[in-house]
Amino acid sequence: MNYFVFKIRATEAGYIEEYPRGSPADWKFDKGISLAKEFPMGGEVSFSDNYPDDRNLYDFQPNMMSDLLVSGRARKLIESLEVTNAEWLPVVVKDHKGNVVGPDYAFLNLQGAEDAIDMERSDYRMDAIAKDQIDRINNLVLKPGTISPQAKMFRCKGYLRLILIREDVHAAFEQAGLTGFKVYEAEGWDGFEL
Repeated sequence: MNYFVFKIRATEAGYIEEYPRGSPADWKFDKGISLAKEFPMGGEVSFSDNYPDDRNLYDFQPNMMSDLLVSGRARKLIESLEVTNAEWLPVVVKDHKGNVVGPDYAFLNLQGAEDAIDMERSDYRMDAIAKDQIDRINNLVLKPGTISPQAKMFRCKGYLRLILIREDVHAAFEQAGLTGFKVYEAEGWDGFEL
């Protein structure tokens, strides 16, 4: 089974700079823990005034927080793929003028993490503050035998901000024509997002 590094990438996208008012602390979104009880019902996010000409909506919407902000269409597909570690935190997306342009979006908060990274053979630098987390990867080496066969879209232990998807999930995203993302072959990935 092949895996891909999953990154949100889109041009002239309505860029989201912050979580809805009343959301949990930013750092909690990178931990793979449930946030449903803390997340505000009826939350709203808006396109950034710092990018007034960028108005495009994508299935995976770019945002300052580097989280997975997902359209209703992408959510239905992910649910149909039986991604069992998905927690959905619904929001409405508004444009620069406060008009609703994405009524059915949600932050996809992936729960837990897989022991996917071969820490002996990978080349990386650890984070100076979160000492149990990788800050920068130079050469990613996976341990496929330790990844659960049910893991289709997941965070990596030791590098919780890194999202990997299985090749069948990638194929389904491509076939459905989902927009706003880019993938990189995980094995040997050098950390660059070109």
